[in-house]
Amino acid sequence: MSVSVARRSYEAFARGDMDAVLADMDGEIEWQQAQGLPHGGTYHGLAEVRANVFDPLDRDWWSEFSAEPDEFLEAGDEIVVLGRYRGIAKQTGKRLDVPFVHVWSFRDGKAWRFRQFLDTAGWVDALSA
Repeated sequence: MSVSVARRSYEAFARGDMDAVLADMDGEIEWQQAQGLPHGGTYHGLAEVRANVFDPLDRDWWSEFSAEPDEFLEAGDEIVVLGRYRGIAKQTGKRLDVPFVHVWSFRDGKAWRFRQFLDTAGWVDALSA
């Protein structure tokens, strides 16, 4: 079941439906954004995640951006997602194409924790002039 919930989140993100992306997350989700990113750190709750992770993607950084999952690996109440971030930086026009690993932790059908691992140097390079 958790795989279908995680998959549904990526599908909603791909079509730009942020309400649907957040719908399967616990209201007090712990979101660990990779250190080394401009917005790296830990955020708590849906409002912090939306304001610090999702809103800046299109508004501040990327003219195009996608998080494309390739594999979903189930490990009990955790789902590991392997995929790639792709995009074009607004300020530099540079392309982003880096692998990611996301670890989702589920409880009672909702994601209560998200951990992100990626090539932060590639992300930062795309945003840097």
